[in-house]
Amino acid sequence: MDIKNKYKSYVLNTYTRMGPVFVKGKGSFLFDESGSKYLDLFPGWGVGILGHSHPKIAGVISLQAKKLIHIPNNLYNVYQAELAEKIIRASFKGKVFFANSGTEGIEAAIKLAKAFGRGKKHKIIAMKNSFHGRTLGALSATGQAKYQQGFKPLVPGFVYAKFGDFDDFLRKVDNKTAAVIIEPIQGEGGVNIAPKEYLAELRKYCSQKGILLIFDEVQTGMARTGKMFAFQRFGVEPDVFVLAKGLGAGFPISALVVSSKYADVFSPGMHASTFGGSPLACRTGCEVFEVIETEGILENVKNIEKVLKYYLSEFKSKFSFVLKARGVGAMWALELSRECADVVKKALDRKLIINCTQKKVLRIMPALNIKTKILDKGLNILGKVLSEI
Repeated sequence: MDIKNKYKSYVLNTYTRMGPVFVKGKGSFLFDESGSKYLDLFPGWGVGILGHSHPKIAGVISLQAKKLIHIPNNLYNVYQAELAEKIIRASFKGKVFFANSGTEGIEAAIKLAKAFGRGKKHKIIAMKNSFHGRTLGALSATGQAKYQQGFKPLVPGFVYAKFGDFDDFLRKVDNKTAAVIIEPIQGEGGVNIAPKEYLAELRKYCSQKGILLIFDEVQTGMARTGKMFAFQRFGVEPDVFVLAKGLGAGFPISALVVSSKYADVFSPGMHASTFGGSPLACRTGCEVFEVIETEGILENVKNIEKVLKYYLSEFKSKFSFVLKARGVGAMWALELSRECADVVKKALDRKLIINCTQKKVLRIMPALNIKTKILDKGLNILGKVLSEI
């Protein structure tokens, strides 16, 4: 039985799968069973910020796996403390809780907001068109009905405001509001960028009213926008933010980062994660920081931004069905007037991997260390695909 038939026989059908069977990755390229080479401009759904199998990341995973993989969180391990320090030094004074995925980090943030409310305030304002994860709490915070169908009743207490509309936020807030959760850039929602002024208004209001401001930086964190964290690009500091995806550059890890003012809301026994913060995961995260700092990743994101802005703006000018080109750093989208699933398929046929979200939005999020000449090659392929439509 070949691999695809084994999927049909043994793997739950929760994904619409496509393409060949991949067996190897190197940098911005994937290789299938036959040895064919694919240029990946959406590595690991935004996880692969350093491309596939970066030698330093692969090296520390191998080294640490031979030394110590896992111990429980009631014991100390070196790299959990080291990684927490790196995150705090790169962001703001506070403390960190480690888990394994973005949705787990969001669940921790939701629980923190509930604990902060102390039973008196329990509502959380989320944004329409947002995406925060697939577990029940994160799903309840996700402002898209299509993901919630079939899973109701959801966790109560969530209210949805229009993204970027401060007046609508004011209409939704009340004296039971404990927190606001927002992606500074909605990723799955179509690479929608929050106005700086809007985030600044939220920050000011939340400070005045004693409401937690939570940023979901699962996708935008770890240099994706040209700053280590997106809130630094917007100049608005949240009380809490969540990291995942790029934090392990392919290895599962997430982090809830809480400012000093709220770092004592959780006490022992209030939250936990069996696998969160393992020596293996945290040493990997430490190495990700090291690579970002020593290999000029932030500077390279500036180059990526220039290239993507140029090509995608050209596509908008050239093709009438391209309505908008938008993005920052290495996080960009083309909004089309038509559905784009076939564009992704045609690109894959040409050995280029990109993503379609919201049915009509092409999403491009390359590795942050991609060479501009390789990015040029991929975008030229995309241009040929668009010209065929």
